[in-house]
Amino acid sequence: MILILSDKYDVHADVVCNKLEALGMESFRFNLDVASLKKAKITCSNGEWLLKNENGVLRSSTIHAVWCRRAFVELLLEEEFDTNTGFQIWRREWNSHLNGFYTDIKSAHWLNPLRKAYKGENKYFQMQCARQVGFRLPDYVVSNDKNTLEQFVKCHNGSVIKFMNQDIFKNKQGKFCAAYVNQLTLEALSEFGDEENPIFVQQRINKDFEVRYTVVENKHFVCKIDSQCSSIAKDDWRRYDLPHTPHSVITPPAEIRSKIEMFMKLLQIPYGALDFIVTPEGDWFFLEINCMGQWLWIEELTGLAISDAIVQWLIKNN
Repeated sequence: MILILSDKYDVHADVVCNKLEALGMESFRFNLDVASLKKAKITCSNGEWLLKNENGVLRSSTIHAVWCRRAFVELLLEEEFDTNTGFQIWRREWNSHLNGFYTDIKSAHWLNPLRKAYKGENKYFQMQCARQVGFRLPDYVVSNDKNTLEQFVKCHNGSVIKFMNQDIFKNKQGKFCAAYVNQLTLEALSEFGDEENPIFVQQRINKDFEVRYTVVENKHFVCKIDSQCSSIAKDDWRRYDLPHTPHSVITPPAEIRSKIEMFMKLLQIPYGALDFIVTPEGDWFFLEINCMGQWLWIEELTGLAISDAIVQWLIKNN
């Protein structure tokens, strides 16, 4: 049996589930959003788990392949800021028991193995592995020392600030915001206080275009993102200005493909969504890998058959 861990709002899971069904393959989708979990039942007895929800019943002993789109309780924006003690206990207990469930099915084939996926999300581990395989990385500094940060900005022709934590937060106006990449100036640093947290400041690389490079085991899907065509997306394409940001399929240099294969072996995961900057001179700079990264918009804009590769991987490992 194929287990798909997701939430009811996940269109990526919709596509894969529909394709599996069309091929006559059985799968069980276990949604981890709050509304779905309130209707779900989970039981463990003598190491055997029983899951029940609107999709039916699943015994853990029948699970052979797992696609992990979501691992723990998924919260809506309003739920992120729910401080009700009962809700907090409910959420933490669910996560604890889910973790126990995953421990008991770790022998199944995972896309991606949970422990390795979370290790791979560590940006410092990513950079360590990237250097090991020979990727070029932008120069950077991490510090909460104002003088150190100012010196770095002075020494580089442009710097950007990146956040290690990609959570949504509320601004002073009570609106939900995401922490995107932004240019950092000496003027902005003048407001940096003595008791600030460390920040990640990176050399600003001159972009010709950016690349979203998706790997599903031995299949590579490479999308060129012309982010510099948009004044909104030029510093961070995740601000999404799709009508003015052309996406197209490209063939990567053989050297880059080879390094990515070595990189994925170091992380020991079959799936990854990697981001690169490509300079006008043709140099590729590694930015990061997302071990549970999005891909559907790439498939829809370019026709790259990423969902088919995921379906094939699940069937092969079932």
